[in-house]
Amino acid sequence: MGAIEPSPWTESWVELGKKLPRPKAILTISAHWLTRGGALVTASEAPRMNYDMYGFPRELYEIVYPAPGDVELAKEVAARLSPHLQVFPDTKWGFDHGTWVVLKYMFPQAEVPVIQLSIDYSRPPSFHYEIGKRLQFLRSQGVLVIGSGNLVHNLGMRPGTNNDKPFDWAVRFDETIDAYIESGNHAAVMDFQQLGSVASQAHPTYDHFLPVLYCLGLLMDGDAVHTFNADFQWPAVSMRSYLIG
Repeated sequence: MGAIEPSPWTESWVELGKKLPRPKAILTISAHWLTRGGALVTASEAPRMNYDMYGFPRELYEIVYPAPGDVELAKEVAARLSPHLQVFPDTKWGFDHGTWVVLKYMFPQAEVPVIQLSIDYSRPPSFHYEIGKRLQFLRSQGVLVIGSGNLVHNLGMRPGTNNDKPFDWAVRFDETIDAYIESGNHAAVMDFQQLGSVASQAHPTYDHFLPVLYCLGLLMDGDAVHTFNADFQWPAVSMRSYLIG
């Protein structure tokens, strides 16, 4: 709903888009594109809109983010990740809402080329961190990489539960992972399931947690990690975000 209902989070995306150097291209890794046994990367000159959500107001399905694709960049990403991960070109998926909701605010003119990489959900958390490391080459090319997910994501706990206040376990997980990230303890972030019931409550499925591992893999020596949007949208949906570099 952030695409049609501005909020402090969408406002921060607007400001971020103004402050960042204009990227040559953008690679997004969205929690909403999951594959198994390999990955896909958008390889269209003009990727389609993917309205991968159901039961929302009609105006959401009328939003168009007409950013061009970048077929050559998609090919380079696939080549760099092989043979560690097989990546195949895709012309069907396009931009899902994990991509276009954010970019609609960050780069409203939709002039920067965008490609999206799927997440191989059959792999362990450490694998996604390593893929992030293999994507470090993009930084020297002026490519912005966005991991789109949530540090806490349990849609079963909708507005109206817990008097709309974040659950204690949700806050505990959010703050624990944030402390790991701030201290550079990436191994503990990858081992988030060792937090037991707090982790399973925060992520009944962990698709929305994986994008942050790609981002942490992008870190290089001397990089700073800046936190923004350190708040909850719903009782169990954290909007905490990070800017790396």
